[in-house]
Amino acid sequence: MTLRGWVGFLFLILSAGIGFMAWNRAEGGAPTIDAPGALTVGAGGLDVEITLADAGSGLRSVRATIRQAGEDSELVDEVYPGSLLSGAASAEPTRTQRFNIDPKALELIDGEAVLTIVASDWSWRGSFRGNASEVAIPVTIDRKKPRVQVLTGLSYIKRGGADAVEYTVSETPVRDGVQVGDEFFRGFPHPNMPGRRFALFAIPATAPEQVSIRVIAEDAAGNIGSGRWSVVLLERALPEASVSLPQRFLDVTVRDLAEAHNLAGEDPQATFRHINTVMRSENEAKIRELTADTSPTPLWEGAFDQLTNSQVTSRFAEQRSYFAGGVKNSEAVHYGYDLASTSMAAVNAANHGRVVYAGDLGIYGNCVLLDHGMGLSTLYGHLSQIDVNVGDEVRKGDTLGLSGATGLAGGDHLHFAVQVGGTYVDPLEWWDRSWVRKHVEVRLESSSAE
Repeated sequence: MTLRGWVGFLFLILSAGIGFMAWNRAEGGAPTIDAPGALTVGAGGLDVEITLADAGSGLRSVRATIRQAGEDSELVDEVYPGSLLSGAASAEPTRTQRFNIDPKALELIDGEAVLTIVASDWSWRGSFRGNASEVAIPVTIDRKKPRVQVLTGLSYIKRGGADAVEYTVSETPVRDGVQVGDEFFRGFPHPNMPGRRFALFAIPATAPEQVSIRVIAEDAAGNIGSGRWSVVLLERALPEASVSLPQRFLDVTVRDLAEAHNLAGEDPQATFRHINTVMRSENEAKIRELTADTSPTPLWEGAFDQLTNSQVTSRFAEQRSYFAGGVKNSEAVHYGYDLASTSMAAVNAANHGRVVYAGDLGIYGNCVLLDHGMGLSTLYGHLSQIDVNVGDEVRKGDTLGLSGATGLAGGDHLHFAVQVGGTYVDPLEWWDRSWVRKHVEVRLESSSAE
């Protein structure tokens, strides 16, 4: 081949390469934008997350602006690394972009606005400006807090006890209830007074002395309103107890429980410590999860029943210190009542409810959990036999099973506990007909306006 021929051939190859590159770099696939369909922004602002992707030449830039009353405010204006020659510097086709819409900083007023997001790529299309995609998202600016009006008058509540409150909210809340320190107790529609809300709440046994108590309501924009009322917290000393761990208890009960849960260990004292701390914590977390499945209406009626012909062998909120061989092993709070009757005594439902759990529950052994509605639940532990199934609706007095010594029990008895919104409360109150009437029932009736 002549020199001229070689030059022509090389020119042809070069032209083909440049043509292929130009065709490839001028790809026409626009970026994709994955963003919310609509947004509501409250006084506290809103964090927004969007996902951008471009599998062709790669992402080049993103710009986000919000427009209200004809004025644009810039939220994001970012160019990603890359070049027109090679495209995006990153081989990853997807990027996540986060930004905040702050009504105060942006001087936005209550009303409607539009969030516009534009993304481009490194394609040579559009005179090298690249392919572009644009989405417009409607935004509602709502900076007004819900108004909360508490309808309940003076309330007296004991440490470790419960109470109820009625209130109204100026708009439909996405979350409302009673905030007691760090604990939240969910509110529900009042069953007999349309437009009102009702919540059971509790003062945890370990709550601070000056714990804050208020009703809160949060709207769709994240604005939170609150209301207070007169609450008198009645303090009381919590009982303390020292518990000696017999060697037989460690060698038999603790060993059997450990083996049943694959916690084999050579040192029975170390095994007990693990069960009394780690397993106990895991069990309590599971109980809170299970009892969160609650009816929005009350299932119970009147006072709750104590186990028939039973004697109290351990008190509520007992601060227990466990000793083995004269040495302190661990600590725990006993949130319930130990009730002893005859061996394998029939254990009856303390009130009407629905079975949300029936099976082994670690330290509680064979256990039944009943939901009584509106965040109220009861626990029946250490059973030797269970006679109900999850989903069963039971009436007060129905047999749930037989008492026993399963789990971390030293002898045949029933561990009975009451929870309000996942917080243990003193069962004595719920066994007291007068207390239930005065603190709960009158606030559930249609004539309870104050």
